[in-house]
Amino acid sequence: MSVPQYSEELDCARRLCTSAGELQQAARVGMPRVSRKADNSPVTAVDRDCEDLIVSGLRRAYPSDGILGEETGEHGGESGRRWIVDPLDGTRPYIRGIPTYSVLLALEDGGRPVVGVIHMPALGLSCWASAGGGAFLDGEPIHVSGTGALKDTMGSAIGFVERADEGVSERLLALMRRWDYVYGFMDAYSYIAVASGKLDACVNLLDKPWDCAAAACIVTEAGGRYSDIDGEQSVHNGTIVFTNGLLHQAVLDALAGK
Repeated sequence: MSVPQYSEELDCARRLCTSAGELQQAARVGMPRVSRKADNSPVTAVDRDCEDLIVSGLRRAYPSDGILGEETGEHGGESGRRWIVDPLDGTRPYIRGIPTYSVLLALEDGGRPVVGVIHMPALGLSCWASAGGGAFLDGEPIHVSGTGALKDTMGSAIGFVERADEGVSERLLALMRRWDYVYGFMDAYSYIAVASGKLDACVNLLDKPWDCAAAACIVTEAGGRYSDIDGEQSVHNGTIVFTNGLLHQAVLDALAGK
């Protein structure tokens, strides 16, 4: 049996995410001061320290790769590959002691997410995947659900409040009313839930690449699909849709008002 192409990169990503998670847990004891970024979202020294840890580790292991970090922006590279780093996804829950925060790390190759790690230290969960290597949750293989109809769908949605004055928010709410049940998971756990078949779909109207690139690899390897709300297979367009694949076109059609 051949070794998946990105196995070394996945191992490196998992180690760095584990180390960043340990830093997050240790820092919870003293909870550093909270400041605000330009978009008014909160940030702490832990966000920056975790990104420094991950970026330094990636620079040592893969010096020719580019890096896109939530806190430090672009770091150039020559390889054509780029790592995407969210050092502390869910800073608000982290500050409040809600255990859904995580470390997210992905590798893009040719613009496609080929490695993804979601590590949730407070919950003791790690989810990972690499292209051609399958998707795993705490070492066990995972797969998306087999739900095929919107009326049977259990889903999650984010961003409809922030975009409430736009038509897409109204269409998302209409879609949610067609689902069997809407669940209110927070942060990256909703993406793990889609990949592992606990949820059938998730729509996020406000997502950055560092929020969803890792999940794009994981959901794909678990048998699902991802795109932006217009159907483009990209994590860089500000929105993301994750489904089990069977529901994907129906979700996109609903978001387009069809």
